[in-house]
Amino acid sequence: MKPEYIFMNVAAPACILLPVAMGAVRYPALPKEARVLLWYLLANAVISIASSALAFYHLPNTPLYHAGTVVETMLMLYFFYELFRQKIFATYILWGIILFPVAGLINSLFFQPILTFNSYTLSLQSLLIILCCFLYWWHKDEDIQHTWPEIPLNWFVSGLLLYFSSSFLLFTFSNMALEYVSVKNFILIWNIHAALSILMFIFISIGFSKYKK
Repeated sequence: MKPEYIFMNVAAPACILLPVAMGAVRYPALPKEARVLLWYLLANAVISIASSALAFYHLPNTPLYHAGTVVETMLMLYFFYELFRQKIFATYILWGIILFPVAGLINSLFFQPILTFNSYTLSLQSLLIILCCFLYWWHKDEDIQHTWPEIPLNWFVSGLLLYFSSSFLLFTFSNMALEYVSVKNFILIWNIHAALSILMFIFISIGFSKYKK
């Protein structure tokens, strides 16, 4: 297997073990929203492993991505719902949790069947998370007792914003990229995306490490 494929399909996904391990170690000290983020990482890891296993045995894994995108998005929105529970717009995030599975079902039935890549729902997922990240920075409460690096949520949201911004661009323009970009450059784009996923995992790991028992 070529190095670029090893990095994209093995090394980068394996890096999720870092925040999962850190979150597990710090679990007793984690508030509800941080625990939900750990659940998201665990779901992501299970889906990634199952997808790789299906691909190894030459079985279609796109149905898993259709279902997995819904599960991951609901957990990610639940993280922000817990974060914004006291804010007036928390209700809109709750509606997002309820309606996203409907959007996923409509996409699978009428636009992108389960044997095709679900770029539409992945783009929507990324957009929703980007919006939630901006809401965090816009409505972030002033904390004069702690510096920026001491606040775990700053690390979480920064990592998520970095990764899902690249995801939005990648999945939104994936069809265009397939048509106009060479295979070599398309693989390069995916490897950049994989590198950003590693950065997200590092940021989240640092965030978990800020919680003390």
